[in-house]
Amino acid sequence: MPSTRAQVQTAIGFPKKKLARTPSKGLGSCRAPEPSGATLGPAPALPLSPRKRLGDDNLCNIIQLAPCSPTKQSKKENGPPSVSHKGRRLFFGEQLTARSPDKRSNLVLSPIRKGQETPRSSECSPKKEVVCTHLFKQEGSCYQQVKRVLHTAVPDRLHAREKETDFIKQFLKEHVCREKPGSLYISGAPGTGKTACLSKILQDFKGKLTGSKTIVLNCMSLSSSQAVFPAIAEQMGLQAVAKMAGKEITRKLEKQLTAKGAPMILLVLDELDQLDSKRQDVLYTVFEWPWLANSRLVLIGVANALDLTDRMLTRLQARPKCKPQLLNFLPYTKDEITSILQERLKQVPGAQVLDSAAIQFCARKVSAVSGDARKALDVCRRAIEIVEVDVRSQTVLKPLPGCKSPTSSMVSPVPKRVGLPHISQVISDVYGDRMAPRGGEANDSFPLQQKILVCSLLLLAKQSKAKEVMLGKLHEAYSKVCRKQQVAAIDQSECISLVASLESRGILGLKKAKETRLSKVFLKIEERDVEHALTDGVLVGNILAGGLL
Repeated sequence: MPSTRAQVQTAIGFPKKKLARTPSKGLGSCRAPEPSGATLGPAPALPLSPRKRLGDDNLCNIIQLAPCSPTKQSKKENGPPSVSHKGRRLFFGEQLTARSPDKRSNLVLSPIRKGQETPRSSECSPKKEVVCTHLFKQEGSCYQQVKRVLHTAVPDRLHAREKETDFIKQFLKEHVCREKPGSLYISGAPGTGKTACLSKILQDFKGKLTGSKTIVLNCMSLSSSQAVFPAIAEQMGLQAVAKMAGKEITRKLEKQLTAKGAPMILLVLDELDQLDSKRQDVLYTVFEWPWLANSRLVLIGVANALDLTDRMLTRLQARPKCKPQLLNFLPYTKDEITSILQERLKQVPGAQVLDSAAIQFCARKVSAVSGDARKALDVCRRAIEIVEVDVRSQTVLKPLPGCKSPTSSMVSPVPKRVGLPHISQVISDVYGDRMAPRGGEANDSFPLQQKILVCSLLLLAKQSKAKEVMLGKLHEAYSKVCRKQQVAAIDQSECISLVASLESRGILGLKKAKETRLSKVFLKIEERDVEHALTDGVLVGNILAGGLL
């Protein structure tokens, strides 16, 4: 029996389980017995589980290498360490101390698994960069710059008005500089550059007009046509004369204008047609001043009507020397409006905000309606505001300050360009037919009372030949029209509400005063557009045809 047990243990080839766990044996003497040559060969497959296996099959008896030597790496440098049954042998006591350096080496040599935790790996791998973008609201500062250059104030250079500018300059040199009295009447449709051209010339001629006094009055701001004489007296420094009234103030002014040694006076009356009166006494008096004996006055009148002097001042035809020189400003053409818009847009550096097709479309539409350059500038500015509101409501990815990102060079300075649809929307919504029902509204969305009020204002403006009408007179005319058409009228307090509704719709304008009856109402769109829209209805057509009588 003893010999049989020895053979069996030699054939198994590993020590007993008790010997491996015995603490009394030294660490250095724990070595597996060498198998004999008769038993060498491939080991049979063991059905035991890994916890019950011992020896080489459980990776306990592996050849020991130097403790400082690193573990072998596979061919792929950053790959996970391969588990092999053939490695260095470890004694049971050295098992814990031998595994700790392996863990440290794996932390250093495996940047893919631990790259985000160690600064060394983040420096070596360029793909793992800090995020350089953030969500931002778009600024749209380019739109602000373009809106600033599309102003309607006096520009530095007036395009397509060289001929008219030379004519006015020659008139000033001949009459003001040479102290020769005279008069000039400038006519033209709104927005054709009359006032802007004259203001630019007067600004340039400041040095040449030092020996004379320049008085500029806008007759639209006067309460009545007779109020022009006190306004002129105040500008001349005659405070006592300004408090006079009637023929006495005109006599004092004529005496001052014909005094010997007095400086030349250049009187500019803008919106001259507002001085229209029943017998045209004010206009006749003003136009006769330059032809008084020893007169020191040079008169320049500006208005829209081309035939104002022929239609309203017929007496001037009998006195040819009192007839003023005439200068007419023609409406801007499509090419001229296009040049004006392009010249303004060139003042803004960088990419163009408006498409060329949008500019051409705006110029073509405005020139066909009125030739008003101010309206073209307003259309473009309004279209830019629509796009700006749309852009500011968007959220985009944008590089953080001080961070270089490859996508930062791809960001366009103009987030969204103004195209033809935006210009078309503005022309149809803001400057189109405001009297017609809007999209999605019923055909009777424009109330009848508002239509009657607009008709009353239109008839009253034609009868009084004034653009602004007091609210008290408008309500009287409205009440008269309602009685004539047998329609129930509203009182004055409700009339204010109607005017406010029409003002919000962009049809009327309101200038408030201390007293409600003295508030001034005026049309904000062309009279012909109002007539064209209101003649569709039978009742409204009868009101316009019958008048206020």
